[in-house]
Formats: sequence, C-alpha cells, structure tokens
Amino acid sequence: MGGWVEGDPVGNRVFLDLPEPFPLERGRLLPSVRVAYETWGTLEADGGNAVLVEHALTGDSHVVGPAGPGHPTPGWWDGLIGPGAPLDTDRFFVVCANVLGGCQGTTGPSSLAPDDGPWGARFPEVTVGDQVRVEAVLADALGIDRWACVVGGSMGGWRRSSSSRRAPSAPPIRSAPRPPSRPRSARIRAGSAATSTGPTRRWTASGLPGGSPT
Repeated sequence: MGGWVEGDPVGNRVFLDLPEPFPLERGRLLPSVRVAYETWGTLEADGGNAVLVEHALTGDSHVVGPAGPGHPTPGWWDGLIGPGAPLDTDRFFVVCANVLGGCQGTTGPSSLAPDDGPWGARFPEVTVGDQVRVEAVLADALGIDRWACVVGGSMGGWRRSSSSRRAPSAPPIRSAPRPPSRPRSARIRAGSAATSTGPTRRWTASGLPGGSPT
C-alpha cells in the first residue's frame, strides 16, 4: 500500500489542518500539519462516549470497511466497530487518526514540503510523543476532553502508554495477556491491544499542558 497523496480519492477520510506550525521533540519545526482521521457513531453533547483506536506502525485510519477508492485494502480490524460490535456505534463515537508521519493522509514523507516537492527523505524525525501530541490536538478540535476508552495494537499501545506518562492523572493501562495457543490472527485481536480509559489532557503544540481534564 503506497502513501496517500493530494489528488488521490479521499475515501472515508476527514481532515484537520493544525492552526499553527508544529514543533517536534527533536528540535525541528513542521510548518504545517494535516491530520487524516475517520469516525463512526455519534458524539454525545458532553463528549463522554468517545473512543480512540490507535493503529499499528503500518496501519491507517481505515479500521473497518471495504476496499474502495481511497482505501486500497479493507479495514485492518474487521468487526471491531459497528452496531452491536465490541465498539458499538449505537453507544460510542469512535475515532482513528493516521499518525504523524504515517503517509495515509496525515502529514508525512509523501506530503508536499514548503517547496511543493514531496518531503521524502527530508521529512524530519518524529517521535511517539509528537504523534501523541497531534492526537491530543485532534481530540481538542473534536470537543473531546476525556476518552471513554483507548484501544491500541502494537505501536498503538505504545502511543497509549506515552500519553499516560504525559498525563499522570490517567489511570493505568489494562492489557490482556496473549494466549500462545491461539492462531496468530486470534492473538492479535485478543491480546495485542492495550486499553485504557482516561483524560485526553489538553496540550498545546509546544507539548506543554494547556489545561486540566474535566
């Protein structure tokens, strides 16, 4: 699956353009950041039913759904989201964003640099912390102060762990054991996800807390 670029079919993606340049933890500055994300369900007025799904290293925002224009492959966690599913869209508003540097709609090496050429190998190094801060800005933009639950497999669990360290008031991560006797596909579904409930914490682009969770 190649990187998504401007002009490709959008598919089910929604985009958020951050309002200001984004400083990275390694000292570089991204002059602009666009975040690609998908949502399912309806957000309650108080934002209390929001769930964040964190994708793995090579994933994207297309958690569930068929392949089609803009989505060359089907969703990577089929059956997770929908009416009556584990993340029941009759109850929850579910969000999944492509990470910073992920190249599936969010700013990354396949995006255009300020000189109108692709960033490519010039794209600056980003950290898990940078990715977490971008997700926090997205949460603020959506009006979400606290996630009802966060689910992440592989690198997604790492991001959840990072957000817990950055917001010490968040409760500890709960992670199910990985049963060695199950097929790999079952192990991924049952044991490779770190889950937690807790505040998103408000963060400014500089990474400093911008307020307390409610």
